[in-house]
Amino acid sequence: MFLKSSIIITLLLTPLSLSAAEKLDYLVEYKGMLSGYSWTDVSRATIETVKVADCSGRGSCMMSRTTMSSRGYAMLEAIFKVRFHYRSFYRLKPARTLAFEMREKKYSDKYQPYGYKHSLTVIPDGGTMVDFYKLWSKGEPLPESVKQFVATDHKPAGKIRVKKVKRKPVAKHSIDRLALLQIVRSAALKKGYTASFPGTNGKNQLEFRVAVIAAEEVKAAGKRWKTWKIRVDELEKGDDTVSLFAWVSRDSRHIPVKIEIDSSFGSARFILK
Repeated sequence: MFLKSSIIITLLLTPLSLSAAEKLDYLVEYKGMLSGYSWTDVSRATIETVKVADCSGRGSCMMSRTTMSSRGYAMLEAIFKVRFHYRSFYRLKPARTLAFEMREKKYSDKYQPYGYKHSLTVIPDGGTMVDFYKLWSKGEPLPESVKQFVATDHKPAGKIRVKKVKRKPVAKHSIDRLALLQIVRSAALKKGYTASFPGTNGKNQLEFRVAVIAAEEVKAAGKRWKTWKIRVDELEKGDDTVSLFAWVSRDSRHIPVKIEIDSSFGSARFILK
């Protein structure tokens, strides 16, 4: 549950600009039994966004790349080596996700020959079906139409294979978690703002519920920020609702300044650096 929550937090730290590149750096802290119930640094997270001129023949789009690593942080390295990579291709107008890729370190190298869980989700034109690719080092070649959506910093495209692909229905205009916060950041936020969005993690239909619940000041990156405090609930049929709180700046950029989430394993927060 803690790892799932941390991943969701990372994916919600999304940049806004549609016309320029943006890079945001965060310190990830944990408080719970393993840290003696005091806030302890456990990893770093980085989010980069660029505009892509041609998104696999579907025109221009935005691409956000999120990474999180516990390298250099002894506590988390000892219990779970976090190596997380996520890329999302999306549009804001009209709001829709084109594709997203996730790669994360697993406990054992036996899961895959190169020790990572690796998947790609593509929403073809029409937006009511998703193709979920389980990627491996053995299997069928990647289709040419989806190669652009897979990062090759880990493995050359020729060595990334498709072990399994599943097609499932999805609500029209469903978005992934990165696109969710992009949409929220571009909204006319004010106290009392609420919204609901259809979503997908590639395998299941989700619902995102968003509400601005307060105006607060937050200290981060060496200054005090006037922010909107936002509650985000992720609902998935048959699973527990995951809730978190995000503080985004009240200026036009709506920068995510801080994110916090509680779970039975402890609390985690991301602080803008």
